[in-house]
Amino acid sequence: MGTGGEKEVSAVDDQLLVQQARRGNDRAFAVLVRTHQRSLYCTAYSILGSSWDASDAVQDAFLQAYARLDTLRDPARFKPWLLRILVRSCYGTIGARRRVVPVADVPESGRGRGSSAEAHAFLGTEAQLDLLQAIRGLEEDHRTVIALRYFHDLKVDDIAAVLDVPAGTVKSRINRALAKLSEDLGRRAPLEVQQ
Repeated sequence: MGTGGEKEVSAVDDQLLVQQARRGNDRAFAVLVRTHQRSLYCTAYSILGSSWDASDAVQDAFLQAYARLDTLRDPARFKPWLLRILVRSCYGTIGARRRVVPVADVPESGRGRGSSAEAHAFLGTEAQLDLLQAIRGLEEDHRTVIALRYFHDLKVDDIAAVLDVPAGTVKSRINRALAKLSEDLGRRAPLEVQQ
């Protein structure tokens, strides 16, 4: 499941832009932001389930990436590195939510920043929103692997590197998540994860 509509940039393009950004070219980093913003938002939204939190997590990930760009060892691995920063930002948001005692549970309205209407405009069709709603119902670890696998088309080994877990753990999480999604959406899920 790609994010559609956005220009795909190769790792070579990312590498060149990272090298330019390291030399102080802010426009090069702005191109990296424009290139990856939509797919990162989709990933963050699927993990967090809130467009406000997703937007904040994406912004935080880009700010951290910009501040720590010189720590990236291999500029060709910018995307997995950025995804790792994003996932950690999302987990930080989830942790902060657990520490907050809600005054009232207010559902997102159809208006204003953070609304499901905004998410619909950004993400696309009703079928995509149904899928995202089903993904929101998954456990945190399962949401994350599904987002990385299907929004970013990462291979199992790359997901394992981003999450710092064994590849077998990634495969089992994907299989469990697909089975749950299949059950929730009434569709048949693949029986196994392919590399």
